[in-house]
Order: sequence, then structure tokens, then C-alpha cells
Amino acid sequence: MRKIHIKGVIISNDVQWIYELFDIECTSPNMVNAQLEEANGEDIEVIINSGGGEVYAGSEIYTALKDYPGKVTVKIVGIAASAASIIAMAGDKVLISPTAQIMIHTASNVSKGDYRVHQSSSDFLRNWDKSIANAYMLKTGMTQEELLELMDKETWLTAQQALEKGFVDEIMFEDSNQPKLVASAGYFEMIPQKVIDKIKNEIKKGALQNMIEINKKGERIMDLEQLINEYPDLYEQVKNEGIKEERERIKAIEEIAMPGNEDIINKAKFETGITAEEVAVEILKAEKQRAVNFLKKREEDAKDLSNIEPGSAPQDDKETQNKKVAENIAAAINKRRGIK
Repeated sequence: MRKIHIKGVIISNDVQWIYELFDIECTSPNMVNAQLEEANGEDIEVIINSGGGEVYAGSEIYTALKDYPGKVTVKIVGIAASAASIIAMAGDKVLISPTAQIMIHTASNVSKGDYRVHQSSSDFLRNWDKSIANAYMLKTGMTQEELLELMDKETWLTAQQALEKGFVDEIMFEDSNQPKLVASAGYFEMIPQKVIDKIKNEIKKGALQNMIEINKKGERIMDLEQLINEYPDLYEQVKNEGIKEERERIKAIEEIAMPGNEDIINKAKFETGITAEEVAVEILKAEKQRAVNFLKKREEDAKDLSNIEPGSAPQDDKETQNKKVAENIAAAINKRRGIK
């Protein structure tokens, strides 16, 4: 039986060559479609070990597998997270290793602009979440509301939990007395967008134009070894500058990290790719909301105390806490900029 591997980051076709350039494991729709054409209708096994990636690419791969005329057996051997979990739902039969996991969560992106832009982005993401949930609904039989709730919580499923909820049909080796412990796994890192943009800009400027030749079929002729041998300085420059910029971004975010905001920090570092300044705004909003919730609770507790005027003391607390949060964030940003 022909095997198709879904490994590494799920990426779009137009950036596939960049991942290959740096020898980073990845899967694109073109890579899968080429193998499906070679399979020519015979039964296939799809082996998945991926932390996910781009939703559009994941949706295209899912659709191609669902539309394939032969029988599709999916085997989750490590992790099927995010976009990879969507692809896993395309199998006529889905099996999971006893040590593997499935993770589902809501889609995310980065938006800049006024409230109308952010509202439009929010509506766009909500619709994508419903579209993603459709793939899970077809496989599990669960309702959209149930699935959206699991996605909101960023749910990690062990092999047994995935079987109980209908995400898989069978646990591999279940009858062979294999241990059924599940090891936690993290996200597969995508190439930072800054690195991709830099490489594309270099090509536009002509610095890399003579390094890559494209034939009529769109196949890249020069391989990574040739690139490194013929243009080692430029290769190292592009790679190192991109890595340096990403490290500086993560360091800046870590410098303004505040207890209680770990989720914001982790998403900024590994998912959304936003700047430290944008993280600071998100933290300030979160802290302000906590202060509002705290004050609301204080006012509710004070209702039964007739000798205390509701809202008088909490107002001082609110001003003090907002000022403290703002001062902490400002100090962290100034420190990163070298201002004392």
C-alpha cells in the first residue's frame, strides 16, 4: 500500500521552496497532490506527525484526500495538531498510536487597524472556526456547539479520549499489550514571517535571481547543497539575519512578560508573531479586564455592608492598578530601547 507522509509544518505551495532551502521538514498541498496522482486510485496510508500550520493549506489537503477515489487510511503516529488535525479527519478509517495526541483549537491571525478592521478580523476567524468544525462534525457526529467549545479551550486528546469522542476509529496495537501512555508534545515551529519576507525581498532585488531556475512545470532545479556551495556567504547572511531578528523579537516579549499573562506571551512567541509593543497592549488590556472583574467582585461583596459606599474604595484600587501596569510595561519597553 502506498504511504503518504504528512510531516512537519503545513505550509502553502508558494513558500515550500524556502523550507526546502533550509532543509526544514514540511508538507504542502502540491506535495500531497503529486503523490495522490502517482497513487492513481489505489488504496493509500496517510502517516501524520505534524503540529499544524496554515489553515488554507490544511483545508486544501483535507479536500484532496476526501476527494480521492481510493480508500484512505490515516495513521496518527505522533501528533495531529491544529491544521494537521483537520487533515486527519479525511480518512475513511483513522487510527492513532497509543502514545500519540490530537489537538484542536481556534484559528488565529494578526490584524492591524481601527476597531472596524479588528471586528472584521474577528468575524472572519469565527467563520473559519465553524468551517474547521465541519470537518470534525463529519467524523465525530458531535454538534458544532460542542466542537467549538472544545476548540475554544484548546483541547488536547489522548488516544483513548480521541477514540471516545469519535475523532479516531481505532487505537493502534490495542490488542498487543503495548503501553498506553501519552507523552506531551509541543508545536512544530514555522519559519518566522520576517525570514520569508526577507528572502522574497532579496529575490525581488535580484540578489538571488541567478541562484534558482524555474522550468515550465514550476520545478526548482538548484538544490540546497548547490546553493550552499555556490553562494555560502549570502546563504549564511539571510539565514542568520532572519534568526537574529526572531530571537530579538522573542527576547523583547519575554522582557515585558507579567505573571498571569502566560497565554498571551506563548501565543505571541509561537503563533501570532506579533511585536513586543503589540504584546504590551494585549497585556494592558488583560490586566485592565482583571481589575474590572476584581472591582465588580468587590462591589458585589460590599452590597451587604451598609456602612460602605459601593465603588468608592474600588475606584482608587482601579486607578492604582492601571497605573502600576502601565508603569511596568513602559519600564520594560524603555529598558529594551536602552532608555533609563
